[in-house]
Amino acid sequence: MATLPFELVEDILRRLPVKSLKRFRAVAKLWCSLIDSENFVKMHLLQSVASNSHRSLVLGGLAVYTLDLDSLDKAHVVKPPFYYKTVDCISNSCNGIVLVISDPPVLWNPFSRDYKVLPQCSAEYPTVDEYYTKTTCGFGYDSINDDYKIVRVVEYRNKSSHVWMNSKTMIYGLKSNSWREIEDFPYPLPFLKGHWRAFVSGAMHTLVEEYDRGYRARIMAFSIESEKHYEVAMPPGFRTRIFELNLDIIEGRLCLVCTNRSRAVIWVMNEYGVKESWTKLVSICPPLIEEGDFVKPLAYSGDRDKILLNCEDKRLFWYDLKKKSIEDVLVDGMPFVFYAEPCVESLISPDGPRTVKKLGREKIKGKKIRNKRDDFLSEGFKLVL
Repeated sequence: MATLPFELVEDILRRLPVKSLKRFRAVAKLWCSLIDSENFVKMHLLQSVASNSHRSLVLGGLAVYTLDLDSLDKAHVVKPPFYYKTVDCISNSCNGIVLVISDPPVLWNPFSRDYKVLPQCSAEYPTVDEYYTKTTCGFGYDSINDDYKIVRVVEYRNKSSHVWMNSKTMIYGLKSNSWREIEDFPYPLPFLKGHWRAFVSGAMHTLVEEYDRGYRARIMAFSIESEKHYEVAMPPGFRTRIFELNLDIIEGRLCLVCTNRSRAVIWVMNEYGVKESWTKLVSICPPLIEEGDFVKPLAYSGDRDKILLNCEDKRLFWYDLKKKSIEDVLVDGMPFVFYAEPCVESLISPDGPRTVKKLGREKIKGKKIRNKRDDFLSEGFKLVL
């Protein structure tokens, strides 16, 4: 018989995927209590991020799929336990949770299958016949207050001219489970998908367009910690008018995706907020892609020699950064049209940690649980070799 200290067992468990941990909750009450604990959930997430492991793609479309980034062999259909709209239903992901754009919005962990339907955001401007509304949402984690927040911007535009009139901005906090109005976003949002989806360094990012002195595009950020807007510098010498622009992220770094008929270019900001740190990561031209095709960066390969790209929401391929060549990725069960969102597997529950939900019972049983753990620590974990 060999005995493993409890601390070693805990370290081993932190390195396992969510699917295995959900099974191991049934091994013993102590294991269940450990895996459900808020501290273990956070440590498991930190371990996955630090080791760049347990990475998946969440694919939104006519259905929702998950695809393991380490194998890229088969897309698995995941049936959400709630109603969701089709096509572009996934906004963005943060710490294993995705924001599903439905009515009302839903925060969902597709790996643990926990979810939370958000309360209705009722604050709107009065309906005016000559206006129409456009709603966008973004989702991120406030590390200072240990809270997940959603920003919702409702724009009002003229029906005939499409001119921006005004907007209203609301913010939702998971801890308070409520919406409140904040300072309005002072710029019109462009007619593209992707605004507010780029969550980096505690802030959501979007492109804004200005025409008062000729066309100019800017990157604006909204800190969900301070709830303030600020500008992020474009790449040095960058000319915005010749490209169609979009923002994205790859492995926690802000990306600017630029597309025109001749090529698609991806810039990455290696040090957040430092203009000089912008680096051209990818420049890809026909015939590797069709004229005007947009690409979305998803992930690096293990050796970081390649980058996985989503092309036109219809095609996945590896782009070799050294050879400047591509290799199509053929996935069993892949939908014909999809929106791909990188996501790290986690145990984070948008409905709150299980230990919090069971707090009343744990106060009563707290001493009993601690005694059981002390007994376990003194005996160790017996493993037959």
